[in-house]
Amino acid sequence: MKIRVLTDSGGLMSQQQAHQYDIDYLPLQVTIGEKTYMDGIDLSTAVLYDEIEKGLMPQTSQPPMGFVEELFDSYNEQGVTDVILITLSSGLSGTNNNVYLCGMRHDIKVHTLDIYSTLGMEKFMALFAKELVDQEVDPEEIIRRLKVCVEYSAGYLIVEDLDHLCRGGRLTPMAAKLGGMLKIKPILEVSKRTEGRVDIYEKVRTMSKAVKKACKIITGNEYINAQDYLIVLMDSRAPENAQIAEETLRKAFPDIEIVRDDICAVIAAHTGLKAVGIQFVRKAEGIK
Repeated sequence: MKIRVLTDSGGLMSQQQAHQYDIDYLPLQVTIGEKTYMDGIDLSTAVLYDEIEKGLMPQTSQPPMGFVEELFDSYNEQGVTDVILITLSSGLSGTNNNVYLCGMRHDIKVHTLDIYSTLGMEKFMALFAKELVDQEVDPEEIIRRLKVCVEYSAGYLIVEDLDHLCRGGRLTPMAAKLGGMLKIKPILEVSKRTEGRVDIYEKVRTMSKAVKKACKIITGNEYINAQDYLIVLMDSRAPENAQIAEETLRKAFPDIEIVRDDICAVIAAHTGLKAVGIQFVRKAEGIK
């Protein structure tokens, strides 16, 4: 049995970073104006942020199927028998299903699960999977352990610019306009509870209040602890509000690991700038 771990660019990693962990990588596509980029390969998060600041509204799509086919062709050449596939939620993209079908065409067993999320949750599920592969844990057992992580993990996203949500169909143009006038900042959730789709958890006025409210929701979970969990705190050029979140969370969980990162390009294309994301991730059984 020869096993590879495969993820996509929704998980806070560039292709170079994924390869440093010996994880294979599929870039989602981001179109800005008339140019289409391979996320995490020829498009960085910083460049995407710069384009949004210019007023451009990027669009995203799945990894090119030709790219996927070439990767699985190389797996056949290398004698790869099994792939552990970690992608962003099936409620957000059809990437997971299309890669799974590609594996079937190449007679490679693809072991996968719906993580019902993206961003930090996706990154750490991929890292956990790789560590367990290195421990020679059976792929089916790895998926079982990751499903437990998914069951007890969740997160929230607070956005500044409602126009991006409107363009994505989450809000009507009138609701976005009214929300902007009233300074309403929706706290969004993407988790198993929402079946991997973006749902509005609560509406709060002002960004700082929304960030504090999201932190309060998380700190209200009595089962979160430093031994079994880590927290991923992300923003798209919103350092002040991210710092508010970090200080609040450190008071509640003084010993827990808090990982800071940028919201990756393919997700920031939908959230816009000044967004803050907070996820609590349960560690997989057997992870050191």
